Amino acid sequence: SDRLVAIGGGVVGDLGGFCAATYQRGIPYVQVPTTLVAQVDSAYGGKTGVDLPEGKNYVGAFHLPSAVVTDVDTLSTLPEGELRAGMAEVVKTALLAGGSLWQQVSELEPGEITSRADLVFACARYKCAVVAADERDHGLRAVLNFGHTVGHAIESVTGYSRYRHGEAVALGLLAALRLSGADDLRDQVEQWIRRHGLPIELDPALDPDEVLRAVQFDKKRTSRGVGFVLLKKPGEPRTDCIVDGARVRDAVEELNA
Repeated sequence: SDRLVAIGGGVVGDLGGFCAATYQRGIPYVQVPTTLVAQVDSAYGGKTGVDLPEGKNYVGAFHLPSAVVTDVDTLSTLPEGELRAGMAEVVKTALLAGGSLWQQVSELEPGEITSRADLVFACARYKCAVVAADERDHGLRAVLNFGHTVGHAIESVTGYSRYRHGEAVALGLLAALRLSGADDLRDQVEQWIRRHGLPIELDPALDPDEVLRAVQFDKKRTSRGVGFVLLKKPGEPRTDCIVDGARVRDAVEELNA
């Protein structure tokens, strides 16, 4: 009858949720996210897990929190780098949602998110709606992987230490938009990412071949291959898109230019 309370960012939430899922075959837990990444994305949906050297989130369980308590005032306590990293999940969600959310997020100034509880809530509400429609990730929920296929590969090959999650996702979004053939939108998002202090290029010391190999270990890979989430325009994502390997290479190498 006890409850575990996970107070912190995405790592704390994932680890706390995983412990709650496995202890005595599962006890209730409450998420209290204090970072932007967690408040707009990772605290919701019940995906808990830990990383292995072989891949991101390779050990985990589905275990929905019994409650999520978000106080956006905690955002003002974050190091600047952590706040910037969280903006990648904000723009990812806005691109998926389209409409008013995309319009508002596309016009956000750096640091403004700390005073926009309405946008934090809108991102959380979008995530919760997707999860409610596909809790166990059998279809629609795959849209939330937008930008994460290449992003997770970058995290994996750099030992989860060179890039924050949001920084890797920002790069992954640029790759995904290139693969989508949405060149004008990619240019717009690249400018947005640059303005918000997120990386638009890979560390030159990082071998693109290593990233490409890590992409093949994506946990959503099937017998057909690695399915990407692609997006021609905001609000219209497509899932499970098999992309020619040469195009994937070009999109990753472009980040290394």
